[in-house]
Parts: sequence; C-alpha cells; structure tokens
Amino acid sequence: MRALALILVVFGGLYAQTFNGNITITGTVQDASGATIPGAAVKIESPSTGLTRLTLASATGEFLFAELPVGKFNLSVTHAGFAISKYDKVEVAVSKTTNVIVSLGVAQQAATVEVSAQSVSLETTSSALIGVVGPKLVADLPMNGRDFRQMLKLTPGVSPTSTSVNGMRASGNNCQIDGADNNDAFHYSSAVNQGGVSGIAGTLLPVEAIDQFSVQTNASAEAGRNGGASVNLVIKSGTNALHGAAFYFNRNEAFAEASPLQAAGSKPRVVRSNQYGFSVGGPIIKNKTFFFATGEAQKAIANNSFASTHPSDAWVADARNALGRYGVPVSQVSPSTCARFGPRASTPPPAR
Repeated sequence: MRALALILVVFGGLYAQTFNGNITITGTVQDASGATIPGAAVKIESPSTGLTRLTLASATGEFLFAELPVGKFNLSVTHAGFAISKYDKVEVAVSKTTNVIVSLGVAQQAATVEVSAQSVSLETTSSALIGVVGPKLVADLPMNGRDFRQMLKLTPGVSPTSTSVNGMRASGNNCQIDGADNNDAFHYSSAVNQGGVSGIAGTLLPVEAIDQFSVQTNASAEAGRNGGASVNLVIKSGTNALHGAAFYFNRNEAFAEASPLQAAGSKPRVVRSNQYGFSVGGPIIKNKTFFFATGEAQKAIANNSFASTHPSDAWVADARNALGRYGVPVSQVSPSTCARFGPRASTPPPAR
C-alpha cells in the first residue's frame, strides 16, 4: 500500500506539471464573407512526432489547442458543405500564442484548399513583447563559456553587460525551464548555470539540450512571480527521425597573442579550456514514445599572474645600514621585511 501511495503521489505530481509554458494555437473559422462557422472540425498534426489533436470550433467559430510542444504543425479544417482547408507548417514558439484565421469556401465536389501558414498566422491575442531565439540560432551562435545566459542579450531591451531587462534589476527576472520554476531564491538568478558561492555551477545545462527560448520583456499576467522579464527555455525532445551531434571546443594559449604587459621573450601564461559533449534523440515507438539524451564536460586550466614591486639590492643595503645604526641586528632582517621593518620601541638608539 505504501508503494502504491508513493506511485500515486509521484505520478500525480507529474500530471500536474506544466508542459512548456503557454504554447498555444488559437483561431477563428469563417466563410468567404467573414461570418463565423460554428462546429467546424479542426485537426492539428506534428509531422516529426505524429502528435495529433482534434477539436470543434465553438458557437462563435473559435478554436484553441493549448500546452503544445514547440515545432511545426499541419492544420486542417473541415465542415459539411465547405471545402477542406489545409495549412502546412504552422509554427509554434515558446511562450507565444499563434493565431490562425481560417477561411472556408463553398465546396465544389471534393475540393481541398491549401494555404501557406505564414500568410494566416498573426498574433492578436496578447500584448506581451516576446523575443524568441530559435533552434538554429541556439545551435550556431558561438558563446564564450557556452553559457546559455549569454543568448539573452540577443533580445531588445536586455543589458549587454548583464541580464537586466529594460533597466530593471536582473533579480526581477522570472527564469523557467519548460514552464517550470528555475529561480535561485538566494542569488535571485537562474538556478541552472549559476556561479554559486564557489564559482562552480551546481547544474550545467548543455546548449545542445536547448530547443529554443523566449524573453518576455513586457510579460503577460500568466508569467507571474516577478515584475521583470520572463525567461523560458524549452528542452529538446526526440522525434521520429534519429538525430544527434558531437562537439569539441578548445582554447589554448599557443593560439593567443602575447600580452603587452609580458616581459619580452616570455611565454604567455597557461590558459586552456576543453569543452566536449554529445546529444542524441530518436524514436522508441514511432509516433508514441521518444528519447533524448545529452551530456557535456568542461575542463579549464588558468594560471593567474600578479604584478608586485620588490625593493632593489641597493635599497636593501641602505636599509640594513640604517637599521644597524639603531642597534637592530641585521641578521634578523630579511630583504622582504626591510620595507616595513622600523626601529624597535624597546631598543633605545645608541648614545652619540
């Protein structure tokens, strides 16, 4: 019984978990004159995963598909007496609502009308200002340290020297992964890839694991929690096609220009970084079950050098002579302490 209760608790929590965070397709079905058509059958299908959903338009001709995975969907609308309308590659992005206006023409035998999705997709349901960084840019963008937080600066309004948005403090951002909380309550920053007390991230999120992410600089009410921007990352998933990648990045002082502060002929200080990893995804059961795995390792070596000033031999000799005149045994004085070694209070100066 205890095991059964534990299973119910765990799976109950999983069922309540939000998916990716407000990824929605909405729309209205209307005829050629602009009048709405109630009861139309609306179907969406993902070519990459086989995900299919079906709904009926409401009495006002409106339909909605909520909590979708990111990607492209094929949409078709049917109704008795009207030609079938198909819209291929309707793209949905993280934190955005894609609105599609469907126009049905009168059926002439078994006609099917195919329309470009780009010409009917329009955002009319939200006033939020959302910047989305897509999968191609995520994969191709070079980043120092391969830290996904650097990509936030691609969004208008984000400070180039920090992750503050529109002049607000960075602690005002709401960080999410797949719509779930990713906030560190102590540092007021992303819990993943944060520096922490020792400067070592407790959890490293590989860039290859990120499908896309969004930054809502004027976040809508459902983003909640903080008054600043809402940052939401979506993790990749497996598809019907097996896909993957392997990578290796290297930084070595042998390829670096010598510092102008170095002594002539000296070797540059050792600064080496090695980052490598992989990602792989694919089907377990086609159109039903998928897998995706990724891993990354980072190894770095950095020899820090510090400039310091040491007294010259002539200065040390003069200091020794001065201390000797006050009876301070010179054998007790090392060159490194001459700069701060003065007369002892308990040793009176010799009589002249």
